[in-house]
Amino acid sequence: MISRIAGLTAALATAGLVLPATSTATTSTATATATAAIAPADVGWVTGRVVDEQGRPVAGALVNVAGPSEVVERGLLPDRTDRRTRTAADGTFRARQDARGYLVQVCEPDPDAPTTCRETALGVEHLIAYVGPDGGSDSWVTQTRLFKPAGTDRAVGDVVVHPPTRVTGTLRGVRHGLVQVMRLNDTVAFNGQTDGEGRYAIEGLAPGTYYVRAGGEGRLPWRSAPVTVTAEQPGVVDGVVRLGAVVTGSLVSGGRPVARTEVLLTRGDGTPYAAGATDGRGRFRFTGLTPGRWRVGVREAGGVHVPRMVGFTVDGAADRVAVTVRLTKGATIVVPLVEDGQAPRRTRDELRNADGDLVLTYRSGGGTATYTGLRPGDYTVTVSGANGWARRTVEVRAGRTVRTRPLDLARPFLTLRGTTAPGAVVEATTSDLCPPDGQPVIGAFHEISDRADAQGRYVLRGLVGGRHMVGADSWPGTHAPRCWDDVAITRSRRLDLPLAAGATVTGRLVYAGTANPVIAPLSYELLHPAGRATNPTSEHPAVGRARGATGVFSVPRLGARQVTGVLATQTAEGITDGSFLVLHPYQDGTPYWLEAAPRPISLSVGSQVDLGDVELVVHGVATQP
Repeated sequence: MISRIAGLTAALATAGLVLPATSTATTSTATATATAAIAPADVGWVTGRVVDEQGRPVAGALVNVAGPSEVVERGLLPDRTDRRTRTAADGTFRARQDARGYLVQVCEPDPDAPTTCRETALGVEHLIAYVGPDGGSDSWVTQTRLFKPAGTDRAVGDVVVHPPTRVTGTLRGVRHGLVQVMRLNDTVAFNGQTDGEGRYAIEGLAPGTYYVRAGGEGRLPWRSAPVTVTAEQPGVVDGVVRLGAVVTGSLVSGGRPVARTEVLLTRGDGTPYAAGATDGRGRFRFTGLTPGRWRVGVREAGGVHVPRMVGFTVDGAADRVAVTVRLTKGATIVVPLVEDGQAPRRTRDELRNADGDLVLTYRSGGGTATYTGLRPGDYTVTVSGANGWARRTVEVRAGRTVRTRPLDLARPFLTLRGTTAPGAVVEATTSDLCPPDGQPVIGAFHEISDRADAQGRYVLRGLVGGRHMVGADSWPGTHAPRCWDDVAITRSRRLDLPLAAGATVTGRLVYAGTANPVIAPLSYELLHPAGRATNPTSEHPAVGRARGATGVFSVPRLGARQVTGVLATQTAEGITDGSFLVLHPYQDGTPYWLEAAPRPISLSVGSQVDLGDVELVVHGVATQP
C-alpha cells in the first residue's frame, strides 16, 4: 500500500500538483519533493476576459481562482487573497494561480456578501462558470482536471457565461407549500415554494433534465415526469397534489371527550408519521395517508390517561376513516424525596416497569417525583441527587394514586473501573444506546469518563445501581468502537472493555475511464449492516475524505464484518469534528452528480484493504448544451 501511494504521489509531483503531508515517511518525502517544485510565492497569474453568449464583455463579475477544497463552494477563498478579483469594464481579469492546482470560477457577486457568489435561485443574469483543462462548463462536477500551477502566467482567453433557465407551473392542492426541482438521482437541485394559488417559479437552473416533487406534508407524495430545460426553452410543469386518505376521530374517556391532548399517528410498524392535539371536543384529523396499515392514539405515558393505540386500514387514497380511541384514567405515583434531611435541589430520575423497560424519566423537581398515566402493575423508581441515590418498587392499581413514604437519597454512588484501549472514551448510562445505529432509548443517569490514560485505565464515578449500557470509542485511535448492553452494576466493580484492532480501507477516487484523481476532497463511506455493537458511532462515522486533489482516502477504526463502500453524499447528524464533514458530490441548481458503484468489502480484525482506484461516474451530462 505504501509503495502504491508513493508512486501516485510522485506522479502528481511530476505533474506539478502540491500535496499535503501524510503520515508515512515515504509519502511525506514525495510530498516535500512536490512542494519544492513550486512554492505559492512563485506561481504566476491567470488572465482572461468574461463575455456573454453574444461576445459582450461582462463587467463586475467575481472571479475566483479556486483550489481543491474551494471549487465546490460559491466563494470559500480567504478574506484577504490575490486569488479573487472583479472583471474590469472590458471584462478582463487578472488573479493569482493556486499552487495546489485550480479552476477559474466566474459568477455574479452577492450584494450582501461581495466575496461570494450569489445563489442563482435568488436571480442572476448568468450561471456560475468554471474553466479548467477540460474547457468551460456550468458546474465543477463536469470538470475532471485542475490547471497545473506554473511560475509563468496563464491566459485562458474568453470565458463565456450563459443565462440560466427555470421551471414554472401550478400545483393544485399546494398553497404556500414546498416544491422541489430534483436531479434524476433523487437529490434536491433547488427548493421553492408555491403561492396562495399554487403557482411557483424556480429560477437559476443549469440546462438539463430534472423532475419536480411536492406533497408529503399532509398530502400524498407527487412527482412529475422528467423534464428537459434549456435557456431558450424553460420548463413548465403543472400537477395536482391530493390529500390522500383522511382519518378523523376522537379521544374519549368515561363517555366524555378528552380535549387538548396529543395524538400520534404511526404507520403499522410503529414509525411516527404525524402528531397533533385534540380540539375542545376531543376531535383529531390527519390527511395524506397512503393505503396500508396505520395506528393512532396516545402512545406515551405521562398524561392523565393510560396510553392506547388503535389500528386501522386504508384501502385507497380517497378513503375517509373514522376511529374512536377509548382511554382510561391512568394510575399515579408520587414519591417525596429527601437528601441530607431536606428536599434535594437537583435530581435526576427514571421509572421502569416490571420488565425493566423505561416508562418515564425527568419527572422530579421541587422535592417530589411524580409519574402519571400508568397502567396497573409494579414499577421501579430510581432517583439520584447531589451526593447519593435511592430506588424503590411501587405497585399501583387501575386509576389509583399512590403516595409513598419519603425516598432518602442516601446510597453512595458506585464506581466502575477497568482497562480499555489507550486514550479511549468510556461511557456508562442507563439509556439504551446500543447498537450505535439503533433507535436510542434515553434514560436519566449518564456519566462519561475522561479519556483512558496511556495504559488504557479508566474510572467512572457517580453511577447508580442497575443495568447500564457501557461503550468505548478510541477515536482518534485505531481500535474499532464497541458497546455492551445490559451490564449489571450493583456495586462498585471492575470491568475491562477490550477493543479489537480496527481494520482500515484505503483507495483513490478517480474519474471513470481515466487515471485522473478527483479534483475536490470528496469522501468515501462504508455502510454497515444495522444492529451491530461494533458499528461506527454517529459522532465518528466510517467516512474518509480524500486529501486535496490526490483522490487518496483512508477509513480506519472498522470492526470485522461485511460492509458496502459508496461515495459519501451528506454529513451525518451529530458531527462535531471537521474531518467527518462531507463535501456534496453535486452542485445546487445543476442536473449533474458524481457516483461510485456500490462495492462489497469483507473486513477482518486489523486488516488493511486497499481498493485501488475507485471510479466516479459523472451523471446528468447527456443534455448539457
